[in-house]
Amino acid sequence: MIFERRAYTMEPGHVLAFDQAQIDRGFDLVKSYMDRLVGYFSTRTGTSDQVVHLYRYDSFEDWNVRLRGLYAVPELTPYFVNTRKIVRRQVNGFLELLPVEALNPMWAGGNDWLPETGEKLTSLNGERVIEERAFQLRPGGIPAFVEACNEHGVRALGVMEERTVGAFMSMTGSLHNITLWWWFEDSAERETRVGTLTDDPDWQNFISAIAPLLIDQSSLLMMPRPIPEMSPLFG
Repeated sequence: MIFERRAYTMEPGHVLAFDQAQIDRGFDLVKSYMDRLVGYFSTRTGTSDQVVHLYRYDSFEDWNVRLRGLYAVPELTPYFVNTRKIVRRQVNGFLELLPVEALNPMWAGGNDWLPETGEKLTSLNGERVIEERAFQLRPGGIPAFVEACNEHGVRALGVMEERTVGAFMSMTGSLHNITLWWWFEDSAERETRVGTLTDDPDWQNFISAIAPLLIDQSSLLMMPRPIPEMSPLFG
């Protein structure tokens, strides 16, 4: 199982046009691709006019067949031509699950969330918040990060137990990068839960344990796109 994270930076003010392009194209022609979609999310912080996509694939071969197969569908040519006019930059990277089962409730322990069969997290509306908390580690730091997580982090992250999407580590791009994905009903809930986490002694011990490993840490806040087919996590 692998995950692909795509980030499309649009021309200023064109996120809604990107949504409309998906609607105009329809979703039947790209079903094999959308069957592996976790979600499309637009940024609240960080780079403006950016849409982040997250997909789950069985393997690189599964990714290659599903993605490259779209280029052989002539009916999709107008979509590709038109969307490339509004996208300034495209970046992708591959991820795998961090080997901490408690932080991967949707895909570890025999679970495998997919759009057609997976349970929805909650209803879809503009109040929802997705957070990607990133830890850039020094080379070789992942085993120590996992150890610190098992010793302190998992207990502290109990406050995020019902709000955890997954925990991932990079396979391409910036290596030794770990991201924790959480979701919240709204900004107020995020502030409350993150505040509780920050004050937790176990979280403080976790941060102290990983401090020698850290090059950088950051937080990206996003919202699910308001199109059900583009946000299958939300019903």
